[in-house]
Amino acid sequence: MKTRAEYNILDFLKDDSFLRSVLLLTDDDVEFWDNYVLENPEKKQEIEAAKQLLSSMTFDDETYSEQEKLELLEHVNDQVKSIRRHRLYVGFYKIFTAACVVALLSVGVYSFFAPFTSDNQVATIEKNRSNFEKDTRLVIAGERTIPLEEGDDVLYGGGEATISSINQQDERYAVDVNDSKVEYNELIVTKGRRASHLVLEDGSKVWVNSGSTFRFPTTFEKNKREVYVDGEIYIEIAKDAERPFFVKTSEMSVRALGTRFNVMAYHDELAQSVVLVEGLVEVQSNDESKKKILQPDHMLTLASNSMDITAANTYDFISWKDGLLQFRSQPLSMILAKISRHYDLYIDCEKDIKDLKCSGKLVLFDDPKDVLETISRTISLEKADSKTVPMSYEMNGNTILLKKRS
Repeated sequence: MKTRAEYNILDFLKDDSFLRSVLLLTDDDVEFWDNYVLENPEKKQEIEAAKQLLSSMTFDDETYSEQEKLELLEHVNDQVKSIRRHRLYVGFYKIFTAACVVALLSVGVYSFFAPFTSDNQVATIEKNRSNFEKDTRLVIAGERTIPLEEGDDVLYGGGEATISSINQQDERYAVDVNDSKVEYNELIVTKGRRASHLVLEDGSKVWVNSGSTFRFPTTFEKNKREVYVDGEIYIEIAKDAERPFFVKTSEMSVRALGTRFNVMAYHDELAQSVVLVEGLVEVQSNDESKKKILQPDHMLTLASNSMDITAANTYDFISWKDGLLQFRSQPLSMILAKISRHYDLYIDCEKDIKDLKCSGKLVLFDDPKDVLETISRTISLEKADSKTVPMSYEMNGNTILLKKRS
């Protein structure tokens, strides 16, 4: 068995005494870990990192009484013991609980996503979806396919695509540009894969989320720059007053000159959205019946023939590009949808808790088992009456169900 002197960050987060020292500030545990740092100064950085992660999930003193905190910790310890007794259920059970960090929840409903239809380029993405493989990849001009590893960056321009890897030498691939017609490349990030980063020929930077296809021309036209997305991207557009930039989806077109924003337009969800971080964008529905200007720190949602704008904490919607999921007052069902896509699983919950709102932060570790063992012990739901709702999980085949503990 590993001793505490051999602990890494994840080991600290699995230690009940360490949890009590951070979450409950129990005197004996705080004193123990203060002494531990004095005796093991080389572990100070890892201790601080573990505390920082837990601090993002700490309890709101105005919401939880000391007794409720103790009851929740007891529930946490029960979960940990249960996990230890059932090591064989490493697969979906662990992946699910790992993915759900919920520190504070209240009642409410927020509907977000919408259906996929046409536009020529987006329709091409739809046509190609049936050919999806499990590997993230770059397809050049619809012909050459380049597999991408986790963490690879793509730099496109100057007649070539450069793949930059963490542990390997850069690889360069020539791109034949046909001046007589516009040809397209695709960056395809499959479900269960980490987001990919791409720099376009004009210097614009794009992050492509799991389960998404980003389609862009082999070279931009002289008077405009157009790209297409099915899924989710975050983009930082290089300024070019002579060539406006358009991001097109199945339902809308986003026009910008130089700005930073997030577009979510998954074909299997009930709405599409734009979240503006910086600059100014104009959003128009594809049938041209609706058009609005979006200001920074606001989100535009297009669904059910309506186009609505609301204030938004922008980092909640772009945190995925940094390997995090941060959420404030979002329905549990929406959080589960994001987690399902990231881990390529089907995760659902009982109807009576779907609309409970969640606030918290989830670090998307490479190994979902590690995420589980780090975070599952902080799961709790809170209703409007401030009563916490302990959770349990049920696995049936490839489906994981979150439900209230009886």
